[in-house]
Amino acid sequence: MLDSLQPQNAQRRALRTPLIAAAAFAALLLVFFFLFSSGPGQPGAALAPFGPAEQAYAPSLSLKTLSLSRAENMVHQEVILLSGEVNNAGSRGLDQLEVTIEFRDSLNQVVLRETRTLLPRMAGPLAPGQRRSFELSFEHLPRDWNMSAPVLRVSGLKFS
Repeated sequence: MLDSLQPQNAQRRALRTPLIAAAAFAALLLVFFFLFSSGPGQPGAALAPFGPAEQAYAPSLSLKTLSLSRAENMVHQEVILLSGEVNNAGSRGLDQLEVTIEFRDSLNQVVLRETRTLLPRMAGPLAPGQRRSFELSFEHLPRDWNMSAPVLRVSGLKFS
């Protein structure tokens, strides 16, 4: 009887090792998701001010070379990537820059509006005359989106 228990214990141990490894991998994925999901370029409430001084400076900023592409994320879902470049043609440096992005339908009606941050804190301020590339990802776009590039407008900025 003792001999029949040893193979069962060995089988349990053999099953336990892959389960522990899978749980550790899932925990690492969750940590990665939480660390990087709240960073720059993610949807959320506007954080940068947009008073009269910021509104007067906004025309000094241009968003150029916008392009859309498709990619696949880690869980094999399709993601739409919006890439572009921001140019600070003004005389002041910027610590934060937020844009409102509007996706439209075939009748030119807004079907999705989000505010995103373009300047990561880690990259430092955007100096006068400087350009910087950005990339934003969108996982769930409405079905009635017209597949055209979205409209972007500056909706918040913080001077350095």
